[in-house]
Amino acid sequence: MKERIDLHEMTVIESKIALNHLLETLPFKCTELLVVHGYHSHVLMDFVRNEYTHARIKKKVFSLNPGDTTFVLKNRTEMQNRTAVREVTRKYFMKSEDLQFSRWEKNDLLLAKRLWQNRDVFRYLADDVTNDEVLSRLNTEMYNEGKYHVSCWPIFTNKNEFLGACGLLPVKGNRKKYGLAVYILPEYWNRGFGTEACRRVLEHAFDYVGATEIVTDNNPDNIAYEKILDKLGFQMVDDEYNERTGLFHPNYRLTK
Repeated sequence: MKERIDLHEMTVIESKIALNHLLETLPFKCTELLVVHGYHSHVLMDFVRNEYTHARIKKKVFSLNPGDTTFVLKNRTEMQNRTAVREVTRKYFMKSEDLQFSRWEKNDLLLAKRLWQNRDVFRYLADDVTNDEVLSRLNTEMYNEGKYHVSCWPIFTNKNEFLGACGLLPVKGNRKKYGLAVYILPEYWNRGFGTEACRRVLEHAFDYVGATEIVTDNNPDNIAYEKILDKLGFQMVDDEYNERTGLFHPNYRLTK
């Protein structure tokens, strides 16, 4: 038995949701899934062929038609007998010239503490961050990934060295508008990583997530972040009082 799904006119996020729903409901007598993604937009084709994964997929077959990809599916026995062996190396879903983006997992608490409890990283944002606040933040990032497919993702160098986090924050009631956040550990400051990370996240936001507007705010004492936003083309729109810092934080906006 073969099944077919057409992803035309969908964003990458919409395609991921549709594929996940179908693959999780297909009967085991279905052995193949033909995915029609087109080839005029290489973004969607690259996502289906290179990035998208699911436990039900045994292998991907690229047909002579570049607009189609066939997923060969595992049967019931193969699904029941599969072993969930954790890879030694970390998985990365997005890369730039010098950086690699991963996703937060439950066993990343030590990484999260290393970042969010670093006083130099958070000196413009808040006082000391407690262990409970770090755990809450980690759970929030994983929740956002699962529900909204965005997160302030952990980032690493090409040598797999953890250097901080950068990503997107969902804006309630608007699936086209997202917040931008970036946190870099002090030992990696002044090397252009913050700008590179934000630029890659913005590309992902506009090309894959389907965002049309990105917003962020900044402590007026944080000159480094202000320079990053200027390089990336953000425009200041207004300012707003921040109770945690006692300052008026400028709000910035970037549209597609």
